[in-house]
Amino acid sequence: MELKPQDTLLALKYWSLNRDGDTASVRDIAEALGISPSEVSKATKRLKASHLVVQRSAGLFVDANALLEWLCYGLRYAYPQEVVGYGRGMPTSWNCPLLNSDLSPPAPAQVWPVSGGSVEGAWVRPIHNAVPIATSKNDRLYKALALVEAIRGGKPRELAIAREMLTQLIKGN
Repeated sequence: MELKPQDTLLALKYWSLNRDGDTASVRDIAEALGISPSEVSKATKRLKASHLVVQRSAGLFVDANALLEWLCYGLRYAYPQEVVGYGRGMPTSWNCPLLNSDLSPPAPAQVWPVSGGSVEGAWVRPIHNAVPIATSKNDRLYKALALVEAIRGGKPRELAIAREMLTQLIKGN
C-alpha cells in the first residue's frame, strides 16, 4: 500500500488532535482539512497499514518516531518541492510567521498559492491542495507543515535546523 500526499496531512492532523487531547469524527476532520470523509477513511487505513497511526482503545494515535522519520527523511524524496509561479499567497517554510529561527527568510518569500494571500513570493506547491485551508484553521498544523516545506526544499544547514525544530514540535520538547 502506497502513501498519498493527503495521508501526511491527515497524520499531522491526528498528531495535532492528540497534542490537544481531542478526538474528532471523520466528518469533522474532513471539514477541517477540506477533503472528503471517504478520503479521510481511506487515508486512515493507509496510515494504519504504514504504522504511522496506531489504533488503541481510546482512539487513533500517531507514532511520533515513525512520523518524524517519514517527515524528516522520506517526504523530501517522495514529494520534492516544486516552484510553480510567482504571486501572492500564504507564507510557508522560513517565511511562516510562527517560526522563530536565526535563519534569514529566503527572498523572494516562499508562499503557498492562495487567493487573497498576505505575502508576495515564489509559489510552492504544497504536498496537498488542502494544506492552506487546513493550516489557516490550526496554528500547530501550520507550524508543522511550514517546517515540512523547509525540509522539502532546504539546503543542508536549513534542513538540519528544520529537522531539529520539527522534532521538538512533534515530540513536545
